[in-house]
Amino acid sequence: MKKYKNKTSQIKQQKFPHFPFENPPFRLPMGLLKVPEQEWFEIFDQKERFFQMKEKRKLLANHHAEVFMANPSALKASKEALLLILKNLPAIRPDLYTRKDNTIRVKPYLEFEGEEWSTKLNENTIHPLDLAARLVQEDLVIMLPSDSSNDGTAKGWWLAAGSIAFPSRWNLKEKFGKPMEIIHAPVPFYKEQLQESVNNFFNNMSGNEIYARRNWSLYDNPSLRQDINEHKNVSIPKLITSKNAGEQLWLRVERQTLRKLNETEAILFTIRIHLRQLKHVVNEEGVANRLAKALSALPPKMHEYKRTDVFSDSVQGYLRRFCN
Repeated sequence: MKKYKNKTSQIKQQKFPHFPFENPPFRLPMGLLKVPEQEWFEIFDQKERFFQMKEKRKLLANHHAEVFMANPSALKASKEALLLILKNLPAIRPDLYTRKDNTIRVKPYLEFEGEEWSTKLNENTIHPLDLAARLVQEDLVIMLPSDSSNDGTAKGWWLAAGSIAFPSRWNLKEKFGKPMEIIHAPVPFYKEQLQESVNNFFNNMSGNEIYARRNWSLYDNPSLRQDINEHKNVSIPKLITSKNAGEQLWLRVERQTLRKLNETEAILFTIRIHLRQLKHVVNEEGVANRLAKALSALPPKMHEYKRTDVFSDSVQGYLRRFCN
């Protein structure tokens, strides 16, 4: 791998792209929308991209075993996923990626050092999914059907490989090798409202179709990496009030995509984190009203799961200042 440097330039941060607040009454939605190839990966805020890619590099360098895991049965699917990504990135964003001969180059920008990676999969010492995740802001996950499990114990689609730098209150080691119903067991209403639909959708997906969904929560911590074990003993401060909620809280949105791979019939998940301090989004048209309604509609179990129960009243008081 080679590195390249670039001079710093000033790039204005873009508007926050996603506000996936559901209208009352509450229901846990799949919320899947088909998206074109050019929208598979989200690259539109260079300042944010610089920060996230830098953080991911640091985590992979210092905590690789916590960030990346792969079952041997996921190797073929990981190679297929990498080849798709190598084809997509230079075609969609030639200003940021170039592919020539047997290399893929991530171009430098801001203070971000560019990188050049070999694409010779048989000669690479790095796992193909590990390499793929280093090229994008998104975290990546390979899901395989139950009959692909090495020991045959997994039932349903299971997590066979993952590069998870920025989990939202979960831990890769605890979810690794587990089927979907176990992975999502902590999510209120998942079993009753989504489990069957999700399994059917996975089974019936057509090859190379891309679907996207989004979810949201409010966090009292701006860290991109929200590993549940690393933050287990960190309590939400009691000092969040209707006056300071805009300063103390961050809107965190996950934009996920699903793509069934043609050859292996595995499913590749991408997970992209969008994070912005609450005070910087409430002035967007309609956002305060929609967020207030969405918070009001959350059942107690979902408030507890999202950890918004502690400060929900304070947030509502804060939002009223911006509601029409």
